[in-house]
Order: sequence, then C-alpha cells, then structure tokens
Amino acid sequence: MDLPNLNAAEDKVSYYLDNTWVQCESAACMKWRLIPRRECEGFEPDQPWYCRMNQDPFFSQCSVPQDPFPKISQLQEFGLKVIYSKIPVGSLVMVKAGKWPWWPAVLSPDPVSAEYVQEDSDGDVEKYHVEFLGSPHSRLWASASRVELYQATPAEPENLKVSLKKTYKVALEEATKMENVTCEERLQLCLFKPQECRTM
Repeated sequence: MDLPNLNAAEDKVSYYLDNTWVQCESAACMKWRLIPRRECEGFEPDQPWYCRMNQDPFFSQCSVPQDPFPKISQLQEFGLKVIYSKIPVGSLVMVKAGKWPWWPAVLSPDPVSAEYVQEDSDGDVEKYHVEFLGSPHSRLWASASRVELYQATPAEPENLKVSLKKTYKVALEEATKMENVTCEERLQLCLFKPQECRTM
C-alpha cells in the first residue's frame, strides 16, 4: 500500500487525524499496521494487539509485508511519536549502532543498574541495553528505533571491513546457537552480568 500524497497541507492533516499506526506484538512479527483511528476506540491500552485483529483483510496476517512507514520527521511535525512495544529481556535481536552494520545482540541487564530498558517521561520504551555477540562481546544502550528482533541468519553486510569479518562470523555462529533456546538461557550465556550487592 502506498502512502498518500503528503505534499498538500490538508492531505497531511487528514492522514494523521484519520489513521493510527499500531504494532503487532507477536515476537515473530512486530510489524506496524495502519488502521483507521475509529478502530482504536475499543482498544484496551494494557492489552496486546496482533495483525489478526486488523479489520483490513489485506493486512490481517503476520506474513504480509509491513506498510510503508512515514519518516520520524513527518510524525514530529504533528507532535506525534513512535511508541515501541517492549521486547522481553533475553531476546535475540539485531542492532544498528552508529556507522556499524546491523549486528546480532541480546537484550540484557546493564551490569551497573541491572535494568535493560530506559523509558521516556511518558513511560514508553526509549533505549535498550544490548550485549553484542562476537569476539569480543561489547555492550551499549541502543535507541529502541535501532533494535529489531532477530528472525533469520542475515547475509554478511556489504562493504564489511576485513578486520570485522572474523568477529561478525563468530557473532552469527553465536546467534545461530541461541535461536532455539529460551531468553533465560541466553542471559546465562551473556558475559556482562549485574554486579551482586556487596555487604560490609
């Protein structure tokens, strides 16, 4: 489905007033769907939403590709923001950090704060603490917009530096081994663990 022509001001206003983006909360999907705002009136804020609940039959299955998503700048123009579904700790993900390629990682607790997610003032997910796989492991607080669920073994990124090829291969091998284990088991394989409280 193509996005409407947003060049005319009235088209922009109508587009954002009449429709709402919602995210499927199936761990194997996480796609965004565009639905009429009137359909949201009966939604319970604490209840999950899945593609099968979409009244549009063309986008009511997780196997259907995601709709074209507007740029963040388009949303911000109308005071809107993207709200990301919280991914469980221990999940296997792909992360984009700076100029680095998308890289396999695990959502893990920060070894200092023991938290794995940071929220904004509205209580919505803003950042995830991730442990990158490979040799050696490293960690980072990554923007939620740069974290995606790991769904299949990705191809080697184009123009990957020779110095990174070996560690990227190791990262993929680790990710492959972690695909079919539980989140709890993945956390046991992480190297950065929360510090235990010490008593005097």
